[in-house]
Amino acid sequence: MSILQKIVENTKTNLAQKKAELSLEQIKSALEDLRLPRGRFKDSISNKDEAIIAEIKKASPSAGVIAEDFDHIKKAIEYEAFGASALSILTEEDFFMGSVDFLKDVKKITALPILRKDFMIDEYQIYESKLIGADCILLIASILSDQQIIDFINIAQQLELDYLIEVHNENELRRVEHFEDALIGVNNRDLKTFEVDLDNSVCLRNTFKQKNIFIAESGIKSREDLNYLKLNNIKVFLIGESLMRGSF
Repeated sequence: MSILQKIVENTKTNLAQKKAELSLEQIKSALEDLRLPRGRFKDSISNKDEAIIAEIKKASPSAGVIAEDFDHIKKAIEYEAFGASALSILTEEDFFMGSVDFLKDVKKITALPILRKDFMIDEYQIYESKLIGADCILLIASILSDQQIIDFINIAQQLELDYLIEVHNENELRRVEHFEDALIGVNNRDLKTFEVDLDNSVCLRNTFKQKNIFIAESGIKSREDLNYLKLNNIKVFLIGESLMRGSF
């Protein structure tokens, strides 16, 4: 079983517990009462020569613990001062040491829109994302069927959430390229082997003819990496580990 499969199976187990504690019907009722505003994640990264989505994460399966003195509030303030266009926050608890509380806390202290970075496999998580203050959700093509992607996009649109569809290869890109309003992210890290190749974004960008916002994710370690991607018509970047370590 790959690490990705393990994460998905673990997510299913955790979801059963979550649903027992707070039902989907209760979340929907709370959302009706709150009438939360439309997500503006897409707006924040549109029409810019360079837009950085700065990621807050304590750990990852590939890197282990990234920040021993992890402080999500401090990091969000630092990223906003740094000039980030948006934030990405890991909420997966067991493999990335994330929490929905991190997102809720940061939402209170920043004007930047937030992507909830997690492994979405159930409609429950989409409604939950809206409730905790996310502006955008992540849909990973490799763990979702075509029908699930359609269903989850429909829910996101109803909730006025933006959605980033993550792909790893040309086949996955072809599966999702017809979703005109989607943000398209290319993960340069192979989630089965953990190998990183920036040219994965470049190659897929060169084959992509649609007008969606195209985002390079993972493996961006320096200004040189970023400039290389910009030379290849990629202007939006999701950067996590190197920013968390302060090495970018």
